[in-house]
Amino acid sequence: MPTTLTRMSAAGLAVFAGLSPPAFAEEGAAAREWQGRYRYEHAAGRTAGGTGIVVTYDLSLGPPGTRGGCVLSMAGFQTDERLLCQAQREGDGLTVTFHRYPDGRTVNTYGVAVYRPGQPLFSLSRSEAGLVTRWQGLRPDGQAVPETGSFFVKAK
Repeated sequence: MPTTLTRMSAAGLAVFAGLSPPAFAEEGAAAREWQGRYRYEHAAGRTAGGTGIVVTYDLSLGPPGTRGGCVLSMAGFQTDERLLCQAQREGDGLTVTFHRYPDGRTVNTYGVAVYRPGQPLFSLSRSEAGLVTRWQGLRPDGQAVPETGSFFVKAK
């Protein structure tokens, strides 16, 4: 006997499966204005052999309620990590919090719980000079990085 399948959104499927998809914690026009891709290229000096120590942070903020709506990828010198996050509107800014790793676990490949679910990683706000990042649970390694500054830029 043939079965009829109905279309279900990724968010609906996640809810059906008992999962809460990472997304914007607060929906609406305010959250939509943050949608897009953001990038920060962190140059942390050079190794003893002269190799550049660079890590690229890519933040993707999708539509509210979508599965994978907030993804932070970090790649570069001795770094290759991806986090599913949640983005919550706070005042005029946005706070990005850790949700889980793509494999569904809250520990990294080595079994280490680097972040707690719901832990703020960083916040973003807009100023006349551009985007302002305030590092919290996540902080780039290497040469001294100020807690607050212009790091992320909106990518095309």
